[in-house]
Amino acid sequence: MTANVQNLNAERYSNEVFELWANQQNLNKSEDYLLKKYITDTSKHVLEAGTGGGRLSFYIEEKGFNNISAFDVVPNMIAHAKKRASTNDSNINFSISDAAVLENYESNSFDYLVYLQQVLCFIDKKDLFTNALKEAYRVAKKDAIAMFSFLDYESKIYNPALSSFVNVLRKLRNEEQSSRHLPWLKINNDINWKLFHKNQPKTYWVKRAEITSLLEDIGFSIEEVKNANQFSKNTGKRKGILYVVCKK
Repeated sequence: MTANVQNLNAERYSNEVFELWANQQNLNKSEDYLLKKYITDTSKHVLEAGTGGGRLSFYIEEKGFNNISAFDVVPNMIAHAKKRASTNDSNINFSISDAAVLENYESNSFDYLVYLQQVLCFIDKKDLFTNALKEAYRVAKKDAIAMFSFLDYESKIYNPALSSFVNVLRKLRNEEQSSRHLPWLKINNDINWKLFHKNQPKTYWVKRAEITSLLEDIGFSIEEVKNANQFSKNTGKRKGILYVVCKK
């Protein structure tokens, strides 16, 4: 997420969905596969973006890593993660930071970058989304591994229709239009009954060919691309998350 003037997604994570994301514990199949396959050398430096309550960073630390930094744009998420760290004798360096402007981190600093939990898809401006990818590239060392997860636009058959309808409403309201920025359909697994209201937090959905091309244009080489269903026995219907592993 990114801290622009009015970050509605940050507000939502500070309030409505705070408990869910602050206290999550377990990894899903995709995360377990990727972290075990790529995050292997415990002497290396790790950066996690959008850490929330620190779920993934604490897992990585348990695997023997001692040089872990993690950030989130939501201050009370970081406060919660620091509290958990203090009770668990953790050495993770948690800080408040904006994915689109990583002022806290120097260039060429990290060997592993963990941008999972669809963190960048909660940036509600396309230029800032691109800036966040460029910032990830900047802080990565040469040959660093960066893993990203994105909301997969092509996995939901209703997305084009939803996008068209939402943008008709936006046009009528003189709001900024975007085919890929869609309102939250659910909040805490319940239907978001306000999804068509004005000034709703938006999520950014990517297409596979476009996001891989953008990452390559920035300078990354693509190591692996999978939709979430490909990490399980169900290789048919595409699920809503796209995972992309890159190398600098």
